[in-house]
Amino acid sequence: MSKKDLTHIQLEAFWPYHVVVLADQISRHTHNAAKTEAGLNLSQWRVLAAVVDRPGRTAAEVAKITPMDKTIVSRAVSSLIEIGLIQKTSTLEDKRRHALTATPSGLKIYKKIATHLNKTMDGLFPESAESQTLINDLKTFSAKMNQMLELNAKS
Repeated sequence: MSKKDLTHIQLEAFWPYHVVVLADQISRHTHNAAKTEAGLNLSQWRVLAAVVDRPGRTAAEVAKITPMDKTIVSRAVSSLIEIGLIQKTSTLEDKRRHALTATPSGLKIYKKIATHLNKTMDGLFPESAESQTLINDLKTFSAKMNQMLELNAKS
């Protein structure tokens, strides 16, 4: 049995590389859809999608579930409020925190972009037991990566 060379990464055989490439391709496709359908950039779309997915999320919660820095989320929130796609209201627990919700215009744009993405992405990988297995595997990998990142942050 040969020992794996840990000093070299063969990109064609390195699964994290393929995940990064796929994530980039999906981001570019999503950005194109958001820009074409509604003139939104990717961070604005991610915030809008997170707010529609769970109305009442705070900007901090959006930053936690999206791959974006708090500053980028804050800018996207401000711009979405300015163009009338989301609104914020103070939370009951803490008046300094704001719950975010989509406006009727925001919901209309969200549905337009979501329809486009569902049509184009579903055609690539239709609903099946295989797709659910992939989703479960991705969630497992993500949870393991979060554990590793938390351990690294503590050391």
